[in-house]
Amino acid sequence: MSDPTGSTAQQRPKPTELANAAAEEARRRRLGLPPLPRRRRDRGRPIRLAFRWLVIVGVLVGMAFLGTSAWAYFTGEIGPLRGDEKAVARTLTFTGDTPSWADPEQIRCAAEAVVKEKGSAGLVQAGVVARAGRGFSYTGEWPSALGAQWYDALLGCADGGSRSWSRQVASAWTLHDPRCLRELGRPAIAGVLAVTDLKLTDEELAAKNVAAITGLDSCYARTPEAPTGTATAGYREVTLKVSAPAVASGIASIDDGAAQPTTEEDPDLTYTLPVAKGGTEACVQATTKVTYAWGTVRTGEPTAVCGKASAPTLEWHPVKRSCPKDTPKCTYMSAYVEGLADKQKLTITYRPTGDFKCAGKKKTCTVKIEADANGKARTPGLMVTGKKGKIVASAGALKATYPAS
Repeated sequence: MSDPTGSTAQQRPKPTELANAAAEEARRRRLGLPPLPRRRRDRGRPIRLAFRWLVIVGVLVGMAFLGTSAWAYFTGEIGPLRGDEKAVARTLTFTGDTPSWADPEQIRCAAEAVVKEKGSAGLVQAGVVARAGRGFSYTGEWPSALGAQWYDALLGCADGGSRSWSRQVASAWTLHDPRCLRELGRPAIAGVLAVTDLKLTDEELAAKNVAAITGLDSCYARTPEAPTGTATAGYREVTLKVSAPAVASGIASIDDGAAQPTTEEDPDLTYTLPVAKGGTEACVQATTKVTYAWGTVRTGEPTAVCGKASAPTLEWHPVKRSCPKDTPKCTYMSAYVEGLADKQKLTITYRPTGDFKCAGKKKTCTVKIEADANGKARTPGLMVTGKKGKIVASAGALKATYPAS
């Protein structure tokens, strides 16, 4: 009989066994037979005994674990949801109001947590879900306390440790630092999220959120600086690009009153402003507005972003006219004016030298012109073929000389 303790006390041979063995050895020697083989010591026996005890202990531990798991499963403490609870959790996971920053596993985790806490009957009674045939449909309405619990579960299911929820919300809300969120606490932030993102059936939570919103404003809300702008001059128009300043937290945009931007890519807006004539200034009154996710808005001081259109120009350009018979090859030049107001009248003064002459040998002569609907006008053509000297055309501050050099 083996001893479980591994002791060899009971394995020693008895005296009668020793005597019989000695007699057998003597008999073998007389007959010339080989001696009996010696009995080897079983060195692996302690290892087998230890392994046997390990197996026994493992079986006992496994039976205890299976018993505990079975109890937890059937009492609903752990394990997959079943029946209506499972159906309601799926409804919340796939059709409930969830933020874009929450990942699918996080939403599933939160749905199961809320269902385990309230049960399918509790969520039906609260009006969050309603029976629809053999399943459930999402109503989109939450009692405020349950809405806060829903978002608290979403934040608690964020992957990445106890602080991951604050980093997740800070990123979604465009905040420079999540520390203030952690100081205010997860339940407080869950309440703010519920009010801003869910359709609540009562006002209870909104009143409780005052302290949390005050704390958020204190941490993050700041009066922004004025916007900046650049101007590009065009023909009877000004193009203004207005940019909101960079902000540490929140979303910056431009409040331009009634102005209509031609392109809109916040925080940059572009305006193309027509003017009556060249050189005229045009402005946009712009204000920086910063909007925060919890509803707070901060507005800076208004500022005027201005620019001027390209100034009117006076230039000599060739024009096509029939040449005289005695000069079959000729060139005519006219003074062109651009950038005037529509139908604006203007007097061009010529000051000729050399072969260029005014009628009646006057030192100067004038030509009256009128702009078209695009603010452009020109003088009648002057034949310049074979002439030496210069002719200067002017109108106020505008001046052009032919030839230019």
